[in-house]
Amino acid sequence: MPTLLLTATVDAGALDPTQLAALAALGVLGWRLLAIWLFPYAPCRHCQGTGRHRSGTYWRPCSRCKGTGRRIRPGRRVWNWTRTKHTDTAP
Repeated sequence: MPTLLLTATVDAGALDPTQLAALAALGVLGWRLLAIWLFPYAPCRHCQGTGRHRSGTYWRPCSRCKGTGRRIRPGRRVWNWTRTKHTDTAP
């Protein structure tokens, strides 16, 4: 009488939840880095991107964005900080 060998097969294409979460996190990180690279500026929160605000009855240039209507995104600020100030290897 032949003996039956039962072997466990592992599906190589299936990922466990930890691997899926890691891949999702890498995807989100990659997407965010791409967005920071393509769109480094956001509208100023003080003047809503107009570059000016009302002071009494007069319009004046926004003091936060200096009239540009833009502010640098926090992720881009970190990107610039790492690329400009900490590239020296001198002691």
